[in-house]
Parts: sequence; structure tokens; C-alpha cells
Amino acid sequence: ANVQVARAAMLPKLTLGANLGAGANTFAHLFDSSYYTLTSGLVAPIFNNGRLRAAHELAEAEQAELLENYRSSILAGFADVEKALNAIQGVDRQRQWQDEEVAQARLAFDLAQQRYGAGAETLLSVLETQRTLYAAQDQQAQLRLARLLGSVALYKALGGGWVVSQ
Repeated sequence: ANVQVARAAMLPKLTLGANLGAGANTFAHLFDSSYYTLTSGLVAPIFNNGRLRAAHELAEAEQAELLENYRSSILAGFADVEKALNAIQGVDRQRQWQDEEVAQARLAFDLAQQRYGAGAETLLSVLETQRTLYAAQDQQAQLRLARLLGSVALYKALGGGWVVSQ
């Protein structure tokens, strides 16, 4: 918009005017002598054209800067979305492996309990397999949290937001 204003300032200005009236020396002749005038004018910037040209170039440069800022904001938004999607994808792969690890740790713990019940295993080895199971479950919960945080990051990158109620 500023570019158009600066460009318009460089063009000549045309003015038109009209007057209609009546006048007389005495009140009796007031309506007998009417007059009208038409005026026009054309004013062109001659001596300040360098200043106007500089203002026009400044407006164009400001417009280009705003456009470039807009483009970089768009690209940053796309980058944020891509990062969030990649993070979610990576966490999902880790969760698949972690789910398998939890299943294996649970199987090992169940087997250790059965062997302990049969007298073939010590309590220490059962507790060790239980600790391994709990560690795997803890890691699984951490990955669930990371997935949820990744979803929030994606939502924000896509322009979402929320209001925290008090």
C-alpha cells in the first residue's frame, strides 16, 4: 500500500473547482447579477522528484523486506512441523522396540517366578528380573510421555494453542 502511495505522489495532481453566486451593490439588484467561476489546476512535482523517487524506492524496499519476513516465517513453520513429525516418528519406532522389551522382561519375570516356586531359582534372581521388568516399564512410560509431548509440539507447529483455565 505504501508503494502505491509513493507512486501516486510522483504523479501530477489535477484540481477542479466551481463557484456560483450572486452579488450586487444594492439589495434590490441582488438577484439580477449572478456570477459563476470554473477553476482548474494542474500541479506536477518538479523540484522534489528525487525525494519522491527515494520515498518510492524506500516503500518498495520495505515491502520486499516484509515479504521476505513472511516467507521466512512460512519456512520456519514448515521446519517446525517437519521436526515435530520426525520426533513423533522416531518415538513411535522406539516405542515398538520398548513394547517388545517389556513383553520379554515380563516373560522372563514370569518364568523366574515359576522356577522360584519350583525351587530352581533364588529369590535374588527373581528380584533382579522384576527390577528389569520395572525398568522396561518405566522406559515405556517415558516414551509415552515423549510421544505426547511430540504431539503437543506438532499441534503448536500447526498453529494450535490452548487457554489454561484458572
